[in-house]
Parts: sequence; structure tokens; C-alpha cells
Amino acid sequence: MTAAEGFPTPAELRSAFGELVCGAMEELWGVREDPAITEPRNPEFGDLASQVAMRLAGRLKRPPREIAEAILAETAGSMPWAESASVDGPGFINVTLTLPQLVSTACRLARRGLGSLLPDRSEGRTATVEYVSSNPTGPLTIGHCRQAVLGEAVSRMLEALGFSVHREYYFNDAGRQMELLGQSLAARYAEAAGTAGPELPEGGYRGGYMASWADELLQREGKGLRWPADAGTFAGFARERAMQTIRKDLSLLGIEFDRYFRESELLEGAVEEAIDRLRQAGEDLVYEDDEGKLWLRLSKLGRPEDRVIVRRNGMFTYRMPDIAYHLGKFRRGFDPIVDVFGSDHLDTSRDVRAALVAVLGEEEVDRRLRIILHQFVTLVRGGRKVKMSTRAGDFVTLRDLVEEVGSPDVVRYLFLTRRAEAQMDFDLDLAVKQSEENPVYYVQYAHARISGILGKAAEEGIEPPDWEPERLAALLDGEHERALLRHLEAVPLRLEAAAEALEPHRVTDMLAELATAFHAFYAHVRVIDAQSPEVSAARLLLCLSCRSALRGMLAVLGVDAPDRM
Repeated sequence: MTAAEGFPTPAELRSAFGELVCGAMEELWGVREDPAITEPRNPEFGDLASQVAMRLAGRLKRPPREIAEAILAETAGSMPWAESASVDGPGFINVTLTLPQLVSTACRLARRGLGSLLPDRSEGRTATVEYVSSNPTGPLTIGHCRQAVLGEAVSRMLEALGFSVHREYYFNDAGRQMELLGQSLAARYAEAAGTAGPELPEGGYRGGYMASWADELLQREGKGLRWPADAGTFAGFARERAMQTIRKDLSLLGIEFDRYFRESELLEGAVEEAIDRLRQAGEDLVYEDDEGKLWLRLSKLGRPEDRVIVRRNGMFTYRMPDIAYHLGKFRRGFDPIVDVFGSDHLDTSRDVRAALVAVLGEEEVDRRLRIILHQFVTLVRGGRKVKMSTRAGDFVTLRDLVEEVGSPDVVRYLFLTRRAEAQMDFDLDLAVKQSEENPVYYVQYAHARISGILGKAAEEGIEPPDWEPERLAALLDGEHERALLRHLEAVPLRLEAAAEALEPHRVTDMLAELATAFHAFYAHVRVIDAQSPEVSAARLLLCLSCRSALRGMLAVLGVDAPDRM
């Protein structure tokens, strides 16, 4: 048993408040509406609020304040966890929680950790998250770095809600890209060997890493390779060397995948099967033109134009393997199926989704498929943008970025401070600062400060107690204690909402706010007071709760929570 038993968790409390509001609506007017429960940002308006009166005003043709007052009167006496309740503004129903209720959440955080306050939403399901999925044509860039960090955070958020998560990396190891890669390496190899060879192809790969790979291939095979007779050797070497580089780069961020899925696996029958399923899904959905090309009639599925899916030479265009790959994910039983792509995949992702809807039905696809599109990244140094050109081979790699910043934690955290759909300016000058100006150090410093306080208290023989919330509440009734308790009460609810929305940037916002609240508390309150040992013990429990919340949220982002800095 813990001291917090007998009190509802934040999630249970929110649900209970919502049910009370819904019950009042049914009793008074015979209607049921989303109770629209939120947490007021301004503490003056309490800890929980319902906006349902504004939603009902048009339907009931009554002023929202009048509706809110009627609901509040109907629920009077049914909220033992409420210190007060009122109607404010145009019709908000605001509830202030009792101090023992707030303390009970702090007790759970301190003793059981943040995970104990999060519900299991998985129902035993396994989710799959596909991210990075860069073709093996060279090192990962900073754009891939953002996607790697975002995909890993999304995976961890799903795990926080109880899902088993299968991380998957899909890459193109067949088709035109591999031909260009092989020919690019062959051109560099011929230069290094001093032999005749092909020209660097239009759209080929010009980065300095190609020359390095050519030197490695020359040392391994000698000067005997020729183009195009050894095209497979060139393409195969470059592909495997690229994948080795990609895996090593991802390991810098501590990212590992459960499966690296090769596109070539789909060419063993899965793509043909997918085309057959599209044919069965609708008459004339797949058609052949006079030149022998096979088309998918996407215009019939709500998309702007039809797309070629098989060329005259029998090669598939990249959309068709993508469709087959996603049909395979549905067949493998994953739920949800999450894709993390760059914004340049917008049209492709919409075409693939349209094809999936044609085969599986809109309800099934909407229920299981989640697509996250992130915007591009701009590096900023000295207040100016760093110019890059991927085509010319002049770009900053993931490895370059992590090594320059000097900390994978900083790279992870800064990439997650912006919502995925927002353009990202990565400030290198800020990233290398080891001070509170750096957002991740500011949060980590709060965690380290608390660890120091707890360590000092332990040396003096003072430990966080396991007292009842009512007893603790009498010792934590100050203004700054309540402000911190209010932040802690909201953490599980806000983290659950962020995880359900798959929006890691919300977690960095929460971390910054909680760190600020703790620093303010520490600046105004003497935690360890030899003259007041019981008050000191209660405040230590509050400190332990904050550390637990900070550590839990940092873990969701894959960022370390150091005890010393």
C-alpha cells in the first residue's frame, strides 16, 4: 500500500468530473455532449475546467453561463476531491482540487514513478513505427537526424501508453537509385584506379564519401572491375557500405531498429499481389496505356492525377512497392501503423493512403494508419544560415552535427522543441552552450539540483516520508508548494494527451515549465530546515516527486537525466 491510495489518479479524477458533467446534462436536458475537460493555464481559475456550456449554448438556445450554473448546481456535493467550484468568464465551469488530492499525485510520482500514472491504451496491441527510411546512397543528413529523433520519441511515447513497438527502417535496394549509385561508384573507382570508366551520371552522387568508398573497393578488388560488366558489384558494395554508415550514425543517437526492411523483399511476389488486389478493388482502377505502361487510376480515388506504377521495361515505380509494403504492415497486424516522413513525401503518402483505402476501406485505414510529416531543417551559426546542397555533395551529416554539438542529448532535445510540421532552425551556437540558456541543460540542471538536495538530506538523516496525503498537505500549504503540486498534477494528463497525439514537442514544453516551477520553488522555500524536520521531510517528498516527473519525461524523449552536472 502507498500513502496515496484512496485518492483518484489524475486520469480517474478527470474521467469522474467528465461523467458528472455528462450526467447533469442528461438529467437536466436529456442530451449528451463531450464534457470538454481541460486544465486552465491560469492557476487562478483552478485545476480542472469544462467548456461544455459554450458547446451547448446553440443547441439549447440558452446563455452559456446559465447552462454552466445549472450543471454546477446539479453536481453540487458530488466532488469530494474539489476544494471549490465556480462558473467564470462566458461559462467555464472551474474546479480547484483539495490540497490532499494534489499531494496524493505527488506521493504516487515519488514512490512509483511517472509510468504508474499513465493508462495502458494498448489493449495488447503492437504498434509499428517507420522512420528515417533513407535510401542507402550515402551518410544521413541533418534532415534524417530530425526524423530519427522524432521517430524514436514517437516510439517511446507509444511504449509509455503500454504498446509493444516494432521499429522499422524501409530502404530502396533496387531500381534506378541503385543503378545511379553503382555508376557513381564505378566512375570514382575508375578515377582512383586510373582506368577507363563511366562518366558520373546525371543525378548521380558526388559526395566525398564516394571517393572514400572507391578507394576501399580498389584495395579489396584491385583494378580488375569494369563497368557495366560488374555493375552489380559496384551497386552492392556501395549499398552495403552505405547501410553500415547509416547504422553507425544512428548508434550515435542510441537508435536501433527491430528490422531493416529491403524493398527487394517485395519484388518476390508482394508487389504483383498488391496490383491484383487493386484490380479487385475497382473496375478500371489499374489500366494499361498504348505504350505498355501500367497506371493506377488515382483520380478515381480523389487524388489529382493518375500515376504510372509499372514502366514499359517492367520496372515498378516507387509508389507501387510503397503500397505493397503498407498492405504488408496491415496484414502483419500492427495497430497503429505510424509513418514518419519528410514533407517532400506529402504527395506520395497521400497516393499510398488512397490506394490503401481502395483495398482495405476508409474506416480501417483511418483507424490504424497515422502519418507524421516533418518540415526541413536549417542550420544556423553566428546568426546566419549554413548553406548546403545535397546534390553537390555539400551537406552536413548527422555525424557532423552530433560531433560538433558534442552531446546526443542536446541534439535530441533541441530537435523536439518544435512541432514536426514547423520549419526548424537548429542554432549551433545555442546547442554548444553548456549553460541554462541551453534548453536541455536547463531541464537537466533542475534534475541534478534535486538529486543534490536529496543526497544532502540523506547525509543529514532526513528521508522523504510515506505519510498520508492529509498529513503532508498540512505541511505543504504554502503558495510555492501548491504551485508546484499543481504542475505535478497536470503532468500525467498532459503526457497522455501528447502521446495520443504523437507530439513530442509538447513534452519539451512540459519539461521547461516544470523545471521553471521547481527553480521558483527552490528560490523561495528552504527545503532542508533543521528547525522544522517534518516540514523538511514533506518538502523532500515534493522534490522527489519533481525529480521523478522530470526523469520520466526525459526518458520518453530518450534524453539522460543526470544526477550531477
